[in-house]
Amino acid sequence: MSICTVALVISACVTPEGPASDDEGTTTGSEESGSGTSGEGGTEVGASESSDSQGESDSVGDSDSVGDSESAGEESDMGEPEPKCGDGQVDAELGEECDLGALNADDGQCTTSCALAVCGDGLVYLGVEMCDDGNQDNDDACTTACMSPGCEDGLMSGDESDVDCGGSCLPCVLGQACSAATDCETAGCVDGQCVYTHSCAAIEAGDPEAPSGRYTVDFDGEGEGEPQEVWCELERGGGGWTLVMVSSDDDQANWTWANRAWMGTDPTVLGTLDELNRDFKSRAYNELAFQDLLFIHQPSDEWAQYDAVGDGSTDLGSFIAAIEAPVCDYELAGNGYVMTDGTLMAEEQVDPEEQEELVEVLCDTQLYFNVGDQEGPVEDCLAMTACAASSYGPTWNRGGNQGCDFDDSNIGGLGPSSPCECCNEGIEMVETVGRGFGRILELNVGSPGTGEIFMQVYAR
Repeated sequence: MSICTVALVISACVTPEGPASDDEGTTTGSEESGSGTSGEGGTEVGASESSDSQGESDSVGDSDSVGDSESAGEESDMGEPEPKCGDGQVDAELGEECDLGALNADDGQCTTSCALAVCGDGLVYLGVEMCDDGNQDNDDACTTACMSPGCEDGLMSGDESDVDCGGSCLPCVLGQACSAATDCETAGCVDGQCVYTHSCAAIEAGDPEAPSGRYTVDFDGEGEGEPQEVWCELERGGGGWTLVMVSSDDDQANWTWANRAWMGTDPTVLGTLDELNRDFKSRAYNELAFQDLLFIHQPSDEWAQYDAVGDGSTDLGSFIAAIEAPVCDYELAGNGYVMTDGTLMAEEQVDPEEQEELVEVLCDTQLYFNVGDQEGPVEDCLAMTACAASSYGPTWNRGGNQGCDFDDSNIGGLGPSSPCECCNEGIEMVETVGRGFGRILELNVGSPGTGEIFMQVYAR
């Protein structure tokens, strides 16, 4: 305790005036004992000192009380600890959104910065979020929904080209966004949008790994023609082939001489893509501008490819219709369209005079069209008289009882057979059973009239 404090206490204890005395200044017994002297006003110094001593003692006691009061004041000034994140109390003035005390965790509901866990804060909330990279990019491994990219998350995420489609998800439909043809159900991507392609060749070009199958194409693009579903052969012979026709032994009389215009410019369509082993004709036959042709025989799977047949300016029907029929050029053999790929092979020719029985041979592997029967005089071929049965459409060079070339050319065709004097009556109303090179090479194995034997015709 400071001296000033003691003095203050003593001063408070001394009375301003001493006890009353007579005028003569009489004294108490204390004066006699010499323990003190009298002062002015008869006040005894000894008593005063005693009083001072007692006051000092009291002051010490009072000082202790004062000290206790000061200590209590210091504790009050300290008060409660300063508020802070982690004390278990939410302090809005500190900007806290939550405070779970020791339970605060950066992988929990309330983070160590006393903020509520939200997607995008860069912290993974266990059991709620799969990830959280803290950005707004859905093209990476974590979306703005704090989930891994998915094909049903309602976002254009991961490698998708549009919302939940393209990339590794299901293909996008017509009109949706794309980065490549592989993103599209239409197999065509132009200017970042899924569109129909104009041919199977365009599908092959856009996606060399695309499988053979059904696709929708639009041959005239912005023209008036409606898109159509076609069958694309995308594996054999370099791919890019559009099925335009099937000639089948299916007990149907479609590919006849009477209907030969169907192989020309008549746009009649036949059959369905659901039964490609039966007579079929696609709109593509009269709409697809072509260059190359592919023929696949079944059930043998023998095939022959012919490139540069057309010039890419016209369809197959118009191409065939422009060729005079019947073709009776006796120099034609060996001057047809050369096979450029396939498994078809010509056979060794047999001298007709040495034949004990009819032997049919494939004189060469070239492709011809609208060939007349050249086993007799050219006049018979042109007039289709006597036994001159001509073909119409694609034809192969058959050797028969008159040897090569083009003996009974109708048998080397895909169905049509002209009437002739020695032919069966009504032959022009039925299909021949040659199926191109099939009968010539004895490939037509199967039950007649069931669709087991057929020839597919593709254009590219």
